[in-house]
Amino acid sequence: KVIQLDVPDAVLEERICGRWIHKDSGRSYHVKFAPPKSLKEGETPSAENMKDDETGEALYQRADDTSEALKARLEGYHKQTVPILAHYKAVVDVVNGDRPQGAIWEQVAGVLDIAVAKGPSGTPKPDMLPGEGLEKVLGGGGGSGLRGVRALRNSLASQARSILILFGPPGAGKGTIAPKIVSGLGIPQLSTGDMLRAAVKAGTEVGKQADEVMKSGGLVSDEIVVGIIKDRIKEEDCAKGFILDGFPRTVPQAEMLDKCLFETGEMVSKVIQLDVPDAVLEERICGRWIHKDSGRSYHVKFAPPKSLPAGAGPCEANMRDDATGEALYQRADDTAEALEERLRTYHEQTVPILNHYSSVTNHLDASGGRDEVMHVVMAALGLQARKVLVLFGPPGAGKGTVAPVLVESLGIPQLSTGDMLRAAVGAGTELGRQAEDLMKNGQLVPDELVCGVVRDRIQEADCDKGFILDGFPRSVAQAEMLDATLAETGEKVSKVIQLDVPDAVLEERICGRWMHKAAGRSYHVK
Repeated sequence: KVIQLDVPDAVLEERICGRWIHKDSGRSYHVKFAPPKSLKEGETPSAENMKDDETGEALYQRADDTSEALKARLEGYHKQTVPILAHYKAVVDVVNGDRPQGAIWEQVAGVLDIAVAKGPSGTPKPDMLPGEGLEKVLGGGGGSGLRGVRALRNSLASQARSILILFGPPGAGKGTIAPKIVSGLGIPQLSTGDMLRAAVKAGTEVGKQADEVMKSGGLVSDEIVVGIIKDRIKEEDCAKGFILDGFPRTVPQAEMLDKCLFETGEMVSKVIQLDVPDAVLEERICGRWIHKDSGRSYHVKFAPPKSLPAGAGPCEANMRDDATGEALYQRADDTAEALEERLRTYHEQTVPILNHYSSVTNHLDASGGRDEVMHVVMAALGLQARKVLVLFGPPGAGKGTVAPVLVESLGIPQLSTGDMLRAAVGAGTELGRQAEDLMKNGQLVPDELVCGVVRDRIQEADCDKGFILDGFPRSVAQAEMLDATLAETGEKVSKVIQLDVPDAVLEERICGRWMHKAAGRSYHVK
């Protein structure tokens, strides 16, 4: 594909010949589209009235930013480019570059088959770009061409860093999930509170500003917070990316974050929203009891202390720390009334931000158990938590030799349907009892029951890193049921290994085998 941005020479002259630059910083201004504060309305630009906004120093124009020089540059461009466009005419798309950036992007996106969404105002925006269109994110200005180039480059190029935002109401499990993401992606979790305290302690410029505001009892402004984030994400541990937790809390903060990231050609990669029904959150939070000195946490239903008798209502007398026997307590805001207000505030703040980042937001069901939620989150981030292997091979292919090597190398168990069924029967599980009844009557165990046994088995602790399925699935129907089971936890089969051996070789291997009945020792004639 060749993309030719077509702009009339007169428009190019207006854009280029109006540019003025600050020598030391490289800051760029334009007499029409981005004038400095020193240029009064109606004045003719000159070295006297074109001053840098920050330093007050004189701006200058590049020697080739004149009508005469531009005329020669354009003649050279057209002379060189027209033959090249003719050479590539079969793949050339001409894009009208004399329009607002959003309209230009919409045409480029169409040429490249990149989906384009619309902001609330109807402005086109790339699906992968958060906010309400290029112009809003970039601060408007149809003439901010350099920033438009960065926007286009950012949309087409792969971003070097993973920039995540983690949202979830109180009790959604962010405290459990975030460390797993940190470990999986190798990037730090950044909270505004921690960053503020670190900046104040380090005595950075923005840290000093924040300290003065807090000492006077004021609220730290969004500008200061974004400044602190801007400094923090430059540190070495953020080279691969970072996870923002607790920021942004408002749409204006989100827009300021977008602009901050855009300065380095970046954007928010993904927003993870942990969705949990309010009723489930109430059960989780209002059942929490804590040991004051150690911070150990208990739950009347999910992790009760040994002191709570079965069926008894929790109270200070029977809620005791397992290690010390000391009384546990409930936080003042871990009540149904306080939680209702906290959730109302959370939903009011968060919904507009999720709408702002709708194109990169993943709504994940976090109402299940810890492991189930973890698998869903890891899958959404492309970090499948477990290796799920299926091993195939005809009789005599050597599965019995290969499987133990895989088990030892990967540290995951080999699971055969026969062993799993026998274990379920031996343990007297509900599915095991059903299977036993069928087998005693000489009936085949149906696929649904086998899949149920597999589902139960892969939830055991030794399968945390993954597992190897041997002898299952045996049909496409079983494979589809396995896929559906894994999908419930955001997983899928990682790899299928098929041991291919010619039939003649298999015949030689198998038909030459002789065994000792009592010991099971195996011999081969060849």
